[in-house]
Amino acid sequence: MLIIKVHAILACFFMPLALLYFVSGGLYALDIKGSVEKQVYTVTLDRPFAPDLAQLSESITSALEQRSLTLPSGSPAIRKKKNSYEYLWGDLQRQVMVQPTANPLQVEMVYRQRSPLTQLMRVHRAEAGSLIKALSLSMVVSLLFILGSGVFLAVSMPKLRRTALFALGAGFVAMLAILA
Repeated sequence: MLIIKVHAILACFFMPLALLYFVSGGLYALDIKGSVEKQVYTVTLDRPFAPDLAQLSESITSALEQRSLTLPSGSPAIRKKKNSYEYLWGDLQRQVMVQPTANPLQVEMVYRQRSPLTQLMRVHRAEAGSLIKALSLSMVVSLLFILGSGVFLAVSMPKLRRTALFALGAGFVAMLAILA
């Protein structure tokens, strides 16, 4: 009875997240991914470009406010890219990316506003923060338990055993056919 109870609780808890993954996966399969509104600006810096998070954050915040653009939530970061650096600041809805230009007193700022569908796709790819990653990994473990306990329950019931073993074998054959 404990297996059935845990099976049911996990299935009910993760059903909404599973639906999100199923729907967004189906949309991906149909090549429907949403849209991103992209705006590119040149921003003049007070000092020459340097990978200084505090300086860039101050300049970029000011540039966004001057243009009446919504500031992303989240924490800005600087990452090394090829022989230079890139400033990234974003959340599920919007992203700001800043790269240096040939002029050390100017940077290129790219502001991206994602459509709700694009935001959904970012959740599907686990690019929506650490909470969605933790929930996704928990769902993986739970789905393995749910499927495993379902097989266990079906095989342990005499009236279902033969059908369950046949279906399990057919599933393995289908998987091998896909991998071949």
